[in-house]
Amino acid sequence: MKTGALIIASGDYGEEQRDNEGIPVFLPMYPLDGTTVIKGELAKLRKAGISPIVVLTGCHSETLKLHLSHNNVIFIEDGEYREHSFEESLAIGLTGCAPLMERVLVLPVEYPACADSTIKELLAMEKSAIPTYKGQEGWPKSVILSESEMNLTEKINFDVETGSQILSTEDPGVTYSLQEEGGVERITRYLKAQWDATTLHFKTKLVISKEEDFFGPGVYHLLQYIDETGSIQAAAAKMNMSYSKGWKMINKVEKELGFRFLNRCNGGKNGGSSTITPEGRLFMERYHAMLEDMKRITRGFFEVYFGEFQ
Repeated sequence: MKTGALIIASGDYGEEQRDNEGIPVFLPMYPLDGTTVIKGELAKLRKAGISPIVVLTGCHSETLKLHLSHNNVIFIEDGEYREHSFEESLAIGLTGCAPLMERVLVLPVEYPACADSTIKELLAMEKSAIPTYKGQEGWPKSVILSESEMNLTEKINFDVETGSQILSTEDPGVTYSLQEEGGVERITRYLKAQWDATTLHFKTKLVISKEEDFFGPGVYHLLQYIDETGSIQAAAAKMNMSYSKGWKMINKVEKELGFRFLNRCNGGKNGGSSTITPEGRLFMERYHAMLEDMKRITRGFFEVYFGEFQ
């Protein structure tokens, strides 16, 4: 059965969504998980082997088409999206999909958080299907366009009585909308958890030594917290280590490198304070820069050696 997808992106999503500077952002192009909302959805659908992918545009149609110009999608435009209900826009999309595919996964653009396993389960269903989580309907929904017993209105309603099956999932992401209060933060956490659970990844660690290791992630983070709080005691507490252990770590680094990392100001009402010396800050900056370069270089090697296991 030829399966494609329909992403509904015709609505006016730009009035309430705003970036960190308060500037309105068109939701399909909103930054999410290292890409944009709609490009992330395209990647998820393509990973499942779904093609063709149709995008229903309306608001900011030309901008969205330009944004997706190299993504090999088919555009259908709803020129009267402001007057149309979701069901009316969907009817336009399904009508355009009918000559191209037998089954279509329908995904409103504001629902980007279903799991790959949910899509796989939907593709295994023999009839039109609605995913649910704890009884709440979610997205994407699967529509068999070749079901002759269903007319277009029935398909739009996704009515179980018309033949759609319920797919009960353990995937809360099917119900998460970017339009809900706190939706962006909830979906960001969900996508990170999904990536952590399903994707091979690696960790790069930089440790500097002489005869013994003396500078690594632990000392670096301790110094960061000292810079942030002005206190070794507060920094050590943030790392769940004793004050004396924090001092030992700093003293060892200073002994091995031959210069001070901290300016100490003892005494006083609050027990004194500590600040990073210029030499210490320079060393920290170079440590961080080298670590970032190592991550960038090793990421390419990781893909070469382990990409096929993803």
